[in-house]
Amino acid sequence: MPITISGLRRLDPPHVTAQSDIHDWLARAHATADAGADPTRLRRALDRFGCSPDRIAQRFHALEDFTHSDWARMRIFDATQAPAGRRLGARMAFFAQVAQEAFDAFYATEAVAPAHIIHVTCTGYVAPSAAQRLVAAKGWTETVVTHAYHMGCYAAFPAIRQAAGFVAAEGPATRADVVHTELCTLHLNPTLRDPEQLVIQSLFADGFARYSVTGELSCAPRFELLAMAEEVLPDSAEAMTWQCAEWGFHMTLARDVPAQIAQALPKFIAGLARRGGWTEAEARRAVYAIHPGGPKIIEQAQAALELTDAQTAASRRVLRARGNMSSATLPHVWADILEDEAVPDGALVLSLAFGPGLTLCGNLMVKRAS
Repeated sequence: MPITISGLRRLDPPHVTAQSDIHDWLARAHATADAGADPTRLRRALDRFGCSPDRIAQRFHALEDFTHSDWARMRIFDATQAPAGRRLGARMAFFAQVAQEAFDAFYATEAVAPAHIIHVTCTGYVAPSAAQRLVAAKGWTETVVTHAYHMGCYAAFPAIRQAAGFVAAEGPATRADVVHTELCTLHLNPTLRDPEQLVIQSLFADGFARYSVTGELSCAPRFELLAMAEEVLPDSAEAMTWQCAEWGFHMTLARDVPAQIAQALPKFIAGLARRGGWTEAEARRAVYAIHPGGPKIIEQAQAALELTDAQTAASRRVLRARGNMSSATLPHVWADILEDEAVPDGALVLSLAFGPGLTLCGNLMVKRAS
């Protein structure tokens, strides 16, 4: 049975801010949270350690807080009264509101109920979830909701694997929708300003995506799934973490994560190619949808696999236009490739993403333009 991924849709959060302006805001927030800090010095530190505007031009965000410095009217980041930001309850209340708005927008004109909805996020949890509230409001009483939570940037892959399993079990006409709602910027803490945290604060953004997995071929632009693979890299458990703290979700990120991933990629790509019935040489010539975890991730993956700039262009475009939206990022890269007329019908597409574990995920697909 063929497994297809189609109907890729993206939803922009309500606010977008230039990266340089976000760096200014971060410097002011850090200085206000710590009255003794020098905002000019903090701005220089962000320029040194953070992602520069030539790599990330702008980032989308759901919170209005990042558009002004009137601390008294901040919803989460009143650096004068709550230097670390509001506590987890306030952040989850905002997540619940925004996630519901995203689901309502994605399904505003939808008349036909999907058999399944898989909700993917690592940035907020509430029950009933936005997906459950949606199916209740729509009267879709037989739509099964599944939650794929807290896996980080690679979560599109297990979500697609779940969806493909539902399709295989229930028949090719089964439609399983995957919806990503990521509010990464909700988990900023202005009291943390070591180089690792400045990298994180200058990298992540908010994003929403939706797509459908079925077993039927159609005339719509789509990907046909050929193979998937996943592995956990040895001795890497502490290289990337994502944990619940009292103030929000706290990330740690080792400096050598890009190097660890790059070292594992050649063997991983060879195995993924074999699963899909292609040679390693053919896989090396594919169009690459690399999760843009940061500029160094793309650069070191490209070097390890001896790829051209053209092969990784979609990942660079998404990173520059939107930043890292955690699990919602790779669907944005896929949509870019589907819309790119320079990528022909029948092109082999190899996707890669990474997250805590360290977990390395990939799939092999064929683009079908019509």
